[in-house]
Amino acid sequence: MKLNVSKPVFVILLLLLNAIPIYGVFQWGWKSFDLIFLYWLENLIIGAIMILRMVVRPYSHMAEFTLPVFLVPFFTVHYGMFCFGHGKFVIQLFGKSLQPELAGMDVPEIILPLIEARHLFWPLMALLAYQLLDWGRDVSERGLGSDGIRQLTIAPYRRVIVLHITIIASGFALGSLNEPLVGLLLLIAFKTGMDIYHWNKDEQTAAKEEAPVIDEKTKRKVDAFLDDPKITINGKETRYNSFEELKNSPQYVKLKAILSMTVGNQQIKAIEAYVEQRHKKQYLGSE
Repeated sequence: MKLNVSKPVFVILLLLLNAIPIYGVFQWGWKSFDLIFLYWLENLIIGAIMILRMVVRPYSHMAEFTLPVFLVPFFTVHYGMFCFGHGKFVIQLFGKSLQPELAGMDVPEIILPLIEARHLFWPLMALLAYQLLDWGRDVSERGLGSDGIRQLTIAPYRRVIVLHITIIASGFALGSLNEPLVGLLLLIAFKTGMDIYHWNKDEQTAAKEEAPVIDEKTKRKVDAFLDDPKITINGKETRYNSFEELKNSPQYVKLKAILSMTVGNQQIKAIEAYVEQRHKKQYLGSE
């Protein structure tokens, strides 16, 4: 079942999602710390979604389980440490006005009490719902497992580093100006604009992948592979008389499964399309 959500509808959802902090500023008295901490919690949600995207994908061969078994724990520890350090930094710099019962707490023990004390639960659930909806839409349009695990492991860092350096710098500026209302609203507006920018960039990337292409370097590797069809797995080399013989071998199925996990199904489709195109040219040239 395809999840048909148009681009304007998603932009509206992003605007509504980012309007929740505006309510928090006026209704719950949120300051820059509350906004920055909420955005930090969003990083944890994005990391959890990335882990789901690494694990929840079609498996056609036992070899496909090896990459998630290694990379998912590695990503969890590495990204977890990154967020841990980031969270400590946020609390130490901006959490000086915390309630007495929260003062002295640090990550991770402060997360649940702070969510309750600062009315962050429902805004957090809204962020989670949006991320799940965005993933569902991506799956319905591009298929499950369209992105390689290697690509997914680095995806959150690009967004987090650029966005949060700017947000933290804005937090310093707001603190020095005694938290003006206009400044808080500008911070929310900036975050909204960055969310729309990153979402639109992801949409453009996905649109390019609907008609997948491979670069010249990959083409040369594929050409060399087709000219001398052989597969080496665990140091054991197996040669074939033709690509068709190789394609029907269990070794090829295993190799394809590993590659699909590494680079994603979209790139595999592009390579297979190039192989078919090359075979057609060879066939027509031989007539």
